[in-house]
This record gives sequence, C-alpha cells and structure tokens, in this order.
Amino acid sequence: MKEINSNNETIFFSIIVPVYNVERYLDQCLESILTQNYSNFEVLLINDGSKDSSLEICKKYKQIHDKIILIDKENGGVSDARNTGLKTANGEYIFFCDSDDYWVGSDTLLNINNLIKESKADLIIHEESRFFSKRDIVYKHNQKFLKNKKGNFTDEIINLVYYDLYAPSPCDKIIKRSILIENELFFPTDKRSEDIEWTGKLMYHIETFSIYSKSFYFYRQARKGSFTTNIDEKNVIDIYTMVKNGLKNQQTNSEKMNLAVENYWACIYVIILKEFYVLSPKWRKEIWNDLYDWKYLLQWNRNLKVDKVMFFYKYLSFRFLIFFLNGYRIKTSFYKKHRASK
Repeated sequence: MKEINSNNETIFFSIIVPVYNVERYLDQCLESILTQNYSNFEVLLINDGSKDSSLEICKKYKQIHDKIILIDKENGGVSDARNTGLKTANGEYIFFCDSDDYWVGSDTLLNINNLIKESKADLIIHEESRFFSKRDIVYKHNQKFLKNKKGNFTDEIINLVYYDLYAPSPCDKIIKRSILIENELFFPTDKRSEDIEWTGKLMYHIETFSIYSKSFYFYRQARKGSFTTNIDEKNVIDIYTMVKNGLKNQQTNSEKMNLAVENYWACIYVIILKEFYVLSPKWRKEIWNDLYDWKYLLQWNRNLKVDKVMFFYKYLSFRFLIFFLNGYRIKTSFYKKHRASK
C-alpha cells in the first residue's frame, strides 16, 4: 500500500472516497467536492486496485489540489478501502462518498460546519437523492414527517428508523471520527452488503443527532458494474447472518433503543424475503426455519418498507408472500435499469 503525499493542516472534515474502475464518473465526483466554498477539509482517495484509468485521474487531481490524500493499494474491496481511509483520516468528522456518486451545491460543507457548531451532534443525517438520469432524480424528503430534527438520538431513533432516515448506508451520514475509532466501527471485509452490519452497530454509540435539511448527495442508481446492482447468493447469506447476529445483540437499558434495533433488523429481514429465490434449494432449506421463526418481525409501524409488505401480508400466506416479493424484486430491478438507461 502506497500513500502519496499528505498535509499537516488541522482538518475538520475528512471525506473518504473509495475508487475502483470508475473512470467514467470520477471527474464529476471529485469536482463536486473540491469546488466547496469551505476550506477546512481533506479528501482521501483510496484507489482499490483499479484496472482502468481511475488512478491516473486521482493523480491528476492530487497534483492540482493539496487537500487530497491519495492512497494506492491492492484490491481488497470497498470495506477495506473505507477502513484504510478511516485509519488515515485526520478530520473531526467523517464523510463517506462513493466515487460514482456526486454532490450538488458549493456551500454544503460550510452549511454542515455551521450546523455542527450549533448542535454539537455526534451524527448528522442527510437524505440522498436517487439519480437515474439527468431528467429523472428522486428526493424522498422523509424528514418532513419528523417533529424533532435534532437532539437526543435515543429519544428519536424509532422515528428515524421508521421513516428510513436511519438507513443502512454510510453515505447519508456524517459521523464524529472519535466514535468510529474508539469503538472500532470498521466495515466488515469478509461480507457483502457490509453497510447493513456497520449501520446496525453504529446506532448503539450515538448520543446526539441533527438532520441537514438539504439533499446534496446524488446516489447513482442501477449503474452497470456496480456491486449494489446485482445481488447473488453470498449477499443474501451474509445478510441472513447479519440479521441473525443483530437480533441476538445484547439489550440496552433503553426500551426505545431496543425496539428501534428490532425495527431496523425487521427492515433488513424483508430484504432476505425479497431475495429468497436467489438462493439455491440447499440454502433455502438451510435458513427456512429461521425465516419462519422471525415472522414476528412483520408488524405494522416498524418501518415504511415493512408497512408496504404488511399490506400484502394481510392477504397472503407467509410462503406465498415470499414468492410475491420475489416477483416484485424482479420487476423493480428491470424498472430501475430501464429508468437509468434513458
């Protein structure tokens, strides 16, 4: 692993960008970050063994911008790249940005800096916009349903989980680096869909939060070659293992937190049900009893996505519900790819 330069300036924000074969999107991603009208930040580019021209693009930006720390390493996956960035970062707060996504607005860092100075929050949550094409961008804006957009995390965690504001992604969160380092909240390198486990563990360590009102992060949907576009058997089995471990986690002293944790894993449980027929017959048989035992997770008011499933579960048996969700998954996948191809 080779680190190419760094600077010793006192840093408030560290923006970690894993890079792997994204030559088509990398310029847009970096330009959107580097044009901020705020200066107290660093960008950590972790080239994860790219085979295209991504490393050369990183080097080009490194020559121009002294805020960039470039680390060139052998391919180890996105989790390893993020962990490398996190261990190298100097900032008080951490952003994660995928290198095929981009930001909108030159005042984002300045505004978030002001929000943190005012709220002193451990965690800032912002809502992503889903980018399918230039003429097809969706912003969910679920924060409008919250009465309290800052304060004690445990007091509001049930609503944050229900409205999909506390969701399994690092890219919609800005977190105090000390919380991640001191609690060793690194991404698992032996699992797919690693964001799910990481987010599930993070919620135990946050005391205060604030929500940033603007959507600046544009999340590219159904990109060809993206690991999030296609789910295979290993993904599903890893998610199943995460749910199993997550439901066994030690209870806290807070009933609200315990319920929120269960609600979070209920939402992830729905993913397994949707992806059940990706599995081989052997694996379907292997995990069936657990899935059946976890039916208690299918209840109203856990999460918006679970509520959608409950609408159909009223009329369907458990086994047929899984079959129905599989058809829904296939239809949604084709629809997303169609939208992204326009």
